[in-house]
Amino acid sequence: MRTTIEIYKDRVNEIELYFKALQDLYRTQSCKDKYVFYHDDFLKILKANALIMIYNLVESSITDGILEIYDELKSSGYSYKDVRKEIQDIWFAFKFNQVYDKTAHYNSYKDKAIEIINAILRNEPLEMDRKATDISGNLDANKIRKICKEHGITYKLDSSCKGGQVLEDVKNKRNELAHGTTSFAECGRYYAIDDLEKIKDETKIFLNGILLGMKKYYDEKTFLKVVNE
Repeated sequence: MRTTIEIYKDRVNEIELYFKALQDLYRTQSCKDKYVFYHDDFLKILKANALIMIYNLVESSITDGILEIYDELKSSGYSYKDVRKEIQDIWFAFKFNQVYDKTAHYNSYKDKAIEIINAILRNEPLEMDRKATDISGNLDANKIRKICKEHGITYKLDSSCKGGQVLEDVKNKRNELAHGTTSFAECGRYYAIDDLEKIKDETKIFLNGILLGMKKYYDEKTFLKVVNE
C-alpha cells in the first residue's frame, strides 16, 4: 500500500496548497485599501472547485487502495482457493458480470461458466480491475464502508470525522457540478471558507482511518483464507 499512501499524501499537499491560495485571495478581496481585480464570482468558482478536489481525493484514494490489493493478489499468484470468501465472491461476480446481459445467449453463459471452473481447478492467479468493485463516481462514507465490508477490510475512525458524513454533501455537489445542474458560482455561494476547511479536515481524518485499515489488510495479507477454515 506504499504507492497508494504516497499518492494520497501528495494529493493532500496539493489541496492544502490550494486552500492556502484561496485564503490569501479571500483576504486580499476583503482588504479595501488594496486594488483588487478578482471578481466576487471568481472566488465562488474557486470555492466550488475545492469540493471537486476533495471528491477526487476520496475517489482516487479508495480506488488506488483497492486496486493495489488486487495487484498484490495477481502478482503473488494467489488463486481462488487461497483467498477469503469475500474475495472469492467478488472475483466470481466480476467474472460472471463479464458476460451478464439480458440478451446474452445460453452458450455465452456456458462458456463463461467453463472458464470460471477451469480457472479455479487450475489455481490460476486472480485478476480483477476497477469493475470488480462498486466505484462509479458516487462515493460517500456509506459506499466506502460497504466496499470495505465486501472485502473484509476492518478500520477504526477518529470520532472527530463524525463518521465521514460530510462526504455525502461533497459527492452530491460534485455530481451537480459534473453534470452541469449547478454552476460553479452558484455552488460556491453557499460555502464560507471556514465551511470548506471543516469539510476538508473531516474528509482527511476519515480517509486516514480507512487507508490505515486497508494498509493493515494489505500488509498482514488479511485477504487470504484463514488456514483453519
